[in-house]
Amino acid sequence: MYKLTRQEAADQLNISTRSVDRYIKAWKLRTRKDWKIVYVHKEDIENFKNPWTKNQEIIVPSKKVEVQKDKNNTHKQEISQKNDSSLAVLDNIYVDLKNEIQKKDIIIQDLSIKLWRAEEIAKNSVSSSDFNKTQLLLEEWREIFEKEINNLKHEKYKLLKDLKYEKSTNTILIWFIFVLIIVWIVIWFINV
Repeated sequence: MYKLTRQEAADQLNISTRSVDRYIKAWKLRTRKDWKIVYVHKEDIENFKNPWTKNQEIIVPSKKVEVQKDKNNTHKQEISQKNDSSLAVLDNIYVDLKNEIQKKDIIIQDLSIKLWRAEEIAKNSVSSSDFNKTQLLLEEWREIFEKEINNLKHEKYKLLKDLKYEKSTNTILIWFIFVLIIVWIVIWFINV
């Protein structure tokens, strides 16, 4: 019954697919591969969910009462009944202990999942000293960038001023040349 994909198995067990891969590598989960898709055996997932219900049968000793035709027959029946009652008590104790172990196993599984999640969060989190260092570095870089921006604005202002000066000198030169050409034409007409 290889019906569950890795992601479905991870969702049912409330773990990551990486954990499912680790269980597969440790031979704790049986798998079958179709092309590139890995399917996990459904019974293995059920056994992981409830580890105490793995096809376990409660073996109850058979209750035999030997009937003999002698004087000790009643005595043997009494011993057999005492054994049966003590076995019933032991069976009840066994079932109670089994239920208690199942409850504690579920608690242990929940705690191990919470511990794993906490470890993942701790691995991915940044310590406060590292956070403070990065904050200081960010402040320093912000100051450097502000200085650079101010320098660039000042250079832009200078360039605009120089551009205006050059435009004005160019227009003055053009007018001056134009006037010179007109004067030269006038002088040439007068001389002719």
